[in-house]
Amino acid sequence: MFPILSFCLFFVLAPPLLASSSPVSITLTAKILAKSGDPIRIKWSGIDSPSDLDWLGIYSPPSSAHDNFIGYVFLSSCPTWESGSGSISLPLVNLRANYSFRIFRWSRSEVDPTRMDHDHNPLPGTTHLVAESGEVGFGGGGGPEQIHLAYTDREDEMRVMFVTGDAGVRTVRYGLSRDAMHRVVTAAVGRYEREDMCDSPANESVGWRDPGFIQDAVMRNLKKGKRYYYKVGSDSGGWSAIHNFMSRDMDSEKTIAFLFGDMGTATPYSTFLRTQEESKSTVKWILRDIEALDDNPAFISHIGDISYARGYSWLWDNFFTQVEPIASRLPYHVCIGNHEYDWPLQPWKPDWSSTVYGTDGGGECGVPYSLKFKCLETLQN
Repeated sequence: MFPILSFCLFFVLAPPLLASSSPVSITLTAKILAKSGDPIRIKWSGIDSPSDLDWLGIYSPPSSAHDNFIGYVFLSSCPTWESGSGSISLPLVNLRANYSFRIFRWSRSEVDPTRMDHDHNPLPGTTHLVAESGEVGFGGGGGPEQIHLAYTDREDEMRVMFVTGDAGVRTVRYGLSRDAMHRVVTAAVGRYEREDMCDSPANESVGWRDPGFIQDAVMRNLKKGKRYYYKVGSDSGGWSAIHNFMSRDMDSEKTIAFLFGDMGTATPYSTFLRTQEESKSTVKWILRDIEALDDNPAFISHIGDISYARGYSWLWDNFFTQVEPIASRLPYHVCIGNHEYDWPLQPWKPDWSSTVYGTDGGGECGVPYSLKFKCLETLQN
């Protein structure tokens, strides 16, 4: 994060930014990535008199205004930054739009006290652009992403939801073995628009990104307590990897529940909000425990404050990518929290919230949460 320094002192002593005598260059190690989580290495060279405040901006789509970055990384995080050259590796999440990267120079005398992040650290300035990369995207045919399961009200069903970049027809193929996924169900398609958000930053350029199309299918007529295998997608748009789950058995003497709340998501860069590095440990330990479950039924209950996106929509994509390894294997149930819903103009306000109801939801007002998850109807009524 930004070093703690005396801004008054540096306003006097900080040297002016120097233009590079030779062009600064950025190169990318790939133009196409296969799936969310795949890394890209960004290399740069030619920075004269490098500063520890030189920074790399991450943009998607590439047409985004300078201030509307996804996130940023200071070049000084690379061990060779003082030479004016270096590289950084970043895993990218598929936002259904290409990425590009920009290098800016920034000085302490240019710190704007009105532009702060969630932790009151100054957001980096974008006045001095010195280099911009080409674009990198995700190849077609990789199949849907953000796969997550949920119970329905029927014991012999399992819901699966996932995200695609278009509204084309997608199906779920499932069965009792990898080689016999002969049963097929077609997914219903939904989405939300920028106009559905109730306020900023969710409905402004800084926070809004196209959410893609939310696909929703229900696997039916499942036998009790059996392991099923499934994949989602289409021949034209690509198929996911094969996943598996244990069907529900109401007669089972043992059910394992993973209960937690306030998890959030972790990003490999700084952004407008604080992200939750500790969420990686939560997923890691649940994944470890899943491996030890054998054929015991289990489910996850995430009780409020799900992604902590708070109006910055790409954090929802980051969250679902992070939890897919567990949510594609166990039903992932949620309960809405203040960080999904709160906004002063919301029509529903519990009596106890009259003095504390705020802007915790970032203008989302429960819309992404309500469409990205469908849980038991008996719990929603």
